[in-house]
Order: sequence, then C-alpha cells, then structure tokens
Amino acid sequence: MRGIVWPEPPLAWQLDRTQWLSATELARAQRRQLDALVAHAVTSPHYEDALRGWSGEWATLPILARPDISPRLASRRYPADHGRTREVLSSRTTGEPVRVLATEATQQMWNAITLRDHAWHRRDLREKLAVIRYTEAPAPPPGGAKRAGWGPATDALAPDAPLVVLSVASTTDEQIAWLEREDPAYLLVYPTVLEAICRRGAKLPSLREVRTVSEALSDDTRALCREALGVPLVDVYSAEEVGYLALQCPDHACYHVQSESVLVEILRDDGTPCEPGEVGRVIVTALRNFATPILRYDIGDYAEVGAPCACGRGLPALTRITGRRRGMLRYPDGRTTWPLFTAACRRAAHFAEIQLVQDAIDKLRLRVVPDGPLDPRALVAALHGALGRDFAITVEVVDALSRTPRGKLEEFVSLVGTT
Repeated sequence: MRGIVWPEPPLAWQLDRTQWLSATELARAQRRQLDALVAHAVTSPHYEDALRGWSGEWATLPILARPDISPRLASRRYPADHGRTREVLSSRTTGEPVRVLATEATQQMWNAITLRDHAWHRRDLREKLAVIRYTEAPAPPPGGAKRAGWGPATDALAPDAPLVVLSVASTTDEQIAWLEREDPAYLLVYPTVLEAICRRGAKLPSLREVRTVSEALSDDTRALCREALGVPLVDVYSAEEVGYLALQCPDHACYHVQSESVLVEILRDDGTPCEPGEVGRVIVTALRNFATPILRYDIGDYAEVGAPCACGRGLPALTRITGRRRGMLRYPDGRTTWPLFTAACRRAAHFAEIQLVQDAIDKLRLRVVPDGPLDPRALVAALHGALGRDFAITVEVVDALSRTPRGKLEEFVSLVGTT
C-alpha cells in the first residue's frame, strides 16, 4: 500500500516479530512510517495550513484538541489501495461524537492487533465468548443475540466459534441470569458492569478470563474479579477514532503501547515527555489512517509511564491508565487527583451503582442506586475519609444512573470549569 512503509503485510506475522524489536529499533521504524504519514497529511485542509512553514521538529507540531477533529482533517485524496472508507464515531465520554473516516488499511491493523491480544493471552478461539456492551444490532434481555464467530479478526480461523451478546441496557439481574444460562469461557464487559455482576455473586463454572474495555479500570475491580469469579482480568486500552493504544502484557501487570499502529506520547503540562513513574496527558498519532490524518491528538486521558518491561518486548510500557481529565477531583488549594472512593463507600453502604459529581470547587453530589439499607451520614463520612477533606456533600438516592449513548458509566464527573 502506498504510504505504508512499516510494518508491511502480512501483518499478524510481522507483529509477532516486531514486538521483540528493541526500543531503539521500534522508534527508528516508527519514524519511517511517521514521515510517510506527515508527507501525506498536507492533502488534508487542516494540515495544509498547520504544516506550512513547520520546522520539522515533532514537539513543535500543535496538539489537536477534541474540537479540532472535524471534516477539515479529512484527506482530499488518500491512496486508493487503502480500500474503502467508513465513518467511525467515538462518543468518548461526553459531548458530540468524534467522527473520522477510516479505511480498510486501518481495519486490517485493528484485526491484526486483536489477533495479537488473543495470542498473548492464549485464548481458545473455539470456545464461547459472551459480550455485554453497547450494541447497534438488537440484543435485548433475556436472550440477547447469538452468532457464529467472534468477529472479523478471527472469523477466518474459527468461523463457528460461539458468540453471545447482551445489550448493556439491561439490569444486573438480567445480566447474571443470562450469563449463568450461557456459561461462557470468556467475557467481554465494561468494568462498572463487571463490578456489579461480581457483587451479586454470579456462578460461571466454565469462565476462564474476563476482558474489560472502554472505561478506566481500578485495582479494586481487578481484585474483585479474581475473588468473585476466580479468573484473571485482562484490560484493553483503545479508542474508536485511533484504534488500539495499549494491550495488557501477558507476563506482567503493565500495558504495552501498540507502536506499529500508533505513536503515543505521555506529556507533562509543559509539553515535555514524562519519565517512568510520572503521569501525563496521552497524545496519540494514528500511523495508518490516511483518510483522516490524526497527528498529536490529545485524547483526554492520563496514563503513567512504565519502565521497560521484563518480558523482553521493546514496545513502550504504561503502568496504568489513570483516567480522563473530566474524572479529576479539584481541591480548593489547587491540587487535582483521580479520586478513589468506591471501596470506602462499599464499606459504608450497599449499593448497585454510585457516581460522585463535583458541582463546585467545595461541593460534591453523591448519586446512589441503593441495594439495601442506606445511611447517608455513613456515606458522607466514608467520602470525607477517602478524599481527605470535608467537602460539602449531598447524597441523592436515584433509581438509575445515566450512561453515555454507548453504555459507559463515569463513577466520578467534575463539572468545575465546564460551563
């Protein structure tokens, strides 16, 4: 394909080799692909302007904000051999969806990395996969939907593998009843949905592994999965508009950046690169999308840089994905942090779901879907202890918490400075 200089097909075979390149070798090969992408990007009206007079120093290229993802990014002429385009929508968490054009070339890379993830974690593609998430095709309770094959990446290898799907627009009780009837070997689910299922005590004797997507994963949820279901949890970090960002290492607790598909920069607030152990903004460049070039896109997430992984893979490591900017608690003294409060609240009350909203710099609102007796004062005391400050807290008992159009739940939302 024109413009695709690394890695070349066959992708699944190449990715099996490139993961073992050194960090220096990966960076050198990635730079070749990046140069080809930048040379093409001037066919986009946005980059025709942005790259005019550019020095060529990567760190000086302006970072894209979410509002910059517009039709002006689309290329006027992308290589025909990249295949047909399709529109990709990503709601992220809030606001209008991001819309970009993707090609068959980008889909091929998505499929190849999916196969890498299956291979890393030694999944048996013949076994049953259960999925609880947003679905465009109807998959309502109690029966959900059934099909043969897990999806485009694996259909050629295991076309008859059983796949069962249930819309996330279902209750926890409906989800547990469905799962216990289907008794899958693998489960793909959002972390908040998984936590509710684990709390209710689902019995899944055939389950081998849980895979989580789309939402930030806490250590508490990972531990709860092991305790309640007796299986490991494997997390995936991806975004519809740019593809896979990082996969969980099969041998260690870190995530490996998928350098063959994306350039990921973790930056401090001053724009300089973070060192291992530091948390910074996630800035993404999609290396293979020539229909909508996306260079240095601030995806709105934060992550912690990891040291080189002992597994021997040269792919950069992330220790954890800490959350989204909208998920940061602000203190009156100017500090910001990602609040850890759900475990403390669990010790104070029984609830199905919970959401903490920061309405003002010193005011919080705790929205709770109860699952038994509820003592608001105990919840407030638990929050004060977990957050280390006596915020003014209002407790709201609600029947349900709203999710995004794609079924995601934010357990913390800051509205400070958003109006």
